[in-house]
Amino acid sequence: MRELRRPGIGIWALLATLVFAITILTLTVSLTHSIRDGMRQSAQQSIGGDISLRLFHRAPTTDEIAYLSALGTLDISAEQRVMVRQDDDDRGILSELKAIDRTYPLYGSISLDGAQSVDQALALTDGVPGAVVGHEVLSETGWAIGDVIALGDQRFEIRATIASEPNRKFRLFSLGPRILVSLASYRQSGLMAPGKQIYWYARIKLPPADIDQSKDIITKIENRFPNSGWRIVDAADGVPGIERIGDFASAFVSLIGIAIFAIAMTAIHNALRADLEARQSRFAMMRSLGARPSQITASIAWQITLITAIAILISLAFSSLVASVALPIIGSSMGFAIGFGLTDYPLILAFVVGFVALTAITPVKTACLASPTSLFRHQQARNTHYRGRKRPAFNLTALANIALTGLLFGLATMLVDLGWFAAILLIALVINLYLFVLLGRLVRVSASRLAKKPSITPSLRLALRNIARPGAATVTVTASFGLAMTCLFAVILFGGLAGHHLKSVLPSETPDLVFFDLPPEDREAFRFDATNNPAVQTVDQMPFIHGRVTHVNGTPVTLADVPRRYHWFMRGDRGLSWAAQPTDSMRHSPLVSGSWWAQDSRNEQLASLDASVAKALDIEVGDKLTLNILGTGYELTIANLRAIDWTRLGLDFPIILSPMDPAFSHGVINALTVNTNQGALVDVAKELRAAYPDVPVISVPDVLAKLNALFDGVVTTLIGLTTLATIGAVFVIISGLIALRQRQLNDLSMLRALGIQPRQITRTGALETTIMLGVSGIIGILAGTAVAVVAGQAIGSITLGQIITVAGPIGGSAALIIAVVGFAGGWALQASALRTQPGWRG
Repeated sequence: MRELRRPGIGIWALLATLVFAITILTLTVSLTHSIRDGMRQSAQQSIGGDISLRLFHRAPTTDEIAYLSALGTLDISAEQRVMVRQDDDDRGILSELKAIDRTYPLYGSISLDGAQSVDQALALTDGVPGAVVGHEVLSETGWAIGDVIALGDQRFEIRATIASEPNRKFRLFSLGPRILVSLASYRQSGLMAPGKQIYWYARIKLPPADIDQSKDIITKIENRFPNSGWRIVDAADGVPGIERIGDFASAFVSLIGIAIFAIAMTAIHNALRADLEARQSRFAMMRSLGARPSQITASIAWQITLITAIAILISLAFSSLVASVALPIIGSSMGFAIGFGLTDYPLILAFVVGFVALTAITPVKTACLASPTSLFRHQQARNTHYRGRKRPAFNLTALANIALTGLLFGLATMLVDLGWFAAILLIALVINLYLFVLLGRLVRVSASRLAKKPSITPSLRLALRNIARPGAATVTVTASFGLAMTCLFAVILFGGLAGHHLKSVLPSETPDLVFFDLPPEDREAFRFDATNNPAVQTVDQMPFIHGRVTHVNGTPVTLADVPRRYHWFMRGDRGLSWAAQPTDSMRHSPLVSGSWWAQDSRNEQLASLDASVAKALDIEVGDKLTLNILGTGYELTIANLRAIDWTRLGLDFPIILSPMDPAFSHGVINALTVNTNQGALVDVAKELRAAYPDVPVISVPDVLAKLNALFDGVVTTLIGLTTLATIGAVFVIISGLIALRQRQLNDLSMLRALGIQPRQITRTGALETTIMLGVSGIIGILAGTAVAVVAGQAIGSITLGQIITVAGPIGGSAALIIAVVGFAGGWALQASALRTQPGWRG
């Protein structure tokens, strides 16, 4: 307690770094786990029931509805993208229409702006049914409550706007504004023509006694209707796709928190060592007065315990404050309540205490063995050398370090909470840390050799010798700053490369307008009208329908049979088409196996499959694939495999069939490329909307703009997290340099006696910092570039020119900032150390 009355700079650095590290670890682990738990708990509202069954193109039959109704409360709804317009307006806007029955929603509640209920808003009034709309409908069109709109052949009156809807929480973005109507009125609209792209949902709310039996009930449903083609979701398993995204996002953020904590622990090690070395003479005096090493160890341990306890309390207050501000905002945006739970806090505390203990063992051991002879300058070097030479290779300290390391690895795996994959992530993190430790040692060895060259200036030679000292902070500073710069630059550069692909490359490789769900009988007329417009460059047309993969070579296939990254292909219905020969868009996906079928291959039931999907299913050319299309099973033979480039948004599908005669009931997708003039795009869309008012149309530039906004938000979040890692590295640098300056106090006096001026010493410190940060920063930039390029290849082919264009300015600016900050920071720290020495102020 007496030592803490007037703490030195090392103690303050230790406390500040601990508060920062514990706060970041608490927020990244507890907040992400709270959000993930909230997502899981809201699964019933998000899915809409305890069990959700989805059909595409066709509505459930009378027998299916009767059977499902006997299992619990049943809700039937339909969703379709349609054009909505006013009576006197033939242009219309694309909307996401949802038709609901009186039981909707089974969980949660839908609220409208106003006092009326949903049933009242959707009821018939003077023969006109009602509709409730999203706020965007009114803001985009200028319509108002009470206006009449047309959906297909039916007129609806806008009665209210939607304030909130329970099962829309995890929709990243919509292609159009929301409109709700009653299911009975929807059936009279004429929008249910055969082949239309309609999602039919049957959601079941089970009796309380049967909720735990949901999996058995799903099995009964599948056995009762084996050819239904339903996509079935159990709320107990969470929201499909979103659940996995939540798990991986939570794990990634937790891993970032652990990495930041590990980097900060290096700063804590440096700060603790600086403080203990500054008090070395006092420890030696205590030893000379009869204090035993165990007493000194206990004294230091109590000090570290008190500092850690204070840091934990401060960080808990900071974490609670941040959570109280952030969680309501996050919960409001995601649509469910999130509580700041401390269920993981015992693990966090154990991890903190274990890491502090691991960090403190060696410095405390060195301090408690301080010999009284170190009070005499001529004995200090000899005593240090003797202790270093006599130290055993393996002792209790090494054993304690190994045990704590194993314990911390287990705790970190539990904090990441992703099973064996968490262990793999942590091993990768440790390997990266070790590689940068090797880099630090290489810098130290290189500095030692360069310091012997006679051609360099005295200031630079002295800086290199300081870097090469065995006790210098070279390794910790280089490793932590290099790793932080790698993470930060990888995220920034990946954001730049991916953003360049989304904003510059992708728009040139995608159509401009997509008209989907066109009736097949209007196909040729539409092509004629589109090609007659001089602004239209190309028109691609393909039939479109959905089917579900049920068997491979006659064996039923389940999600357990394929890797998780390909569950999207097996879960529910997949879009597919058919063609006699490859289209222009399909030619961008080269054949890797097999060949195309002949021109006259009608009804041969052949299929072209994405090569990566085939590899995941462990099938090849000649194998059989069974698709359920509109409730009927079709066994297809795989004729070829194609390497589909999913980074393009061309008109292509994972499954292409050979022509069928007669064809399935289907719609036609039309992809148009228009001259780059934005006015031409608007004119083409307006003209074709007027000719085909009921055909939904998507403006691809608008969709890309939404993707860009979503991507920018993700990149900003990642940059924020990696910036925190960089802040942790800055703590490491500052504490390491403080420790280095503490050890140089005697050297400063010797240099003054030799006639060295303060400006020369300050320049030496600046050069020393610049070299360490410059080398590790440049290596980090290069490593981050490599990581970003490898990651960027997943979203598109990246050329050397793109890398230079994006990475050049960013890398050059980063290198310049590192050099300036390194030189200025080193100058300031060295000058601060000089001001504490008598006789150096002038």
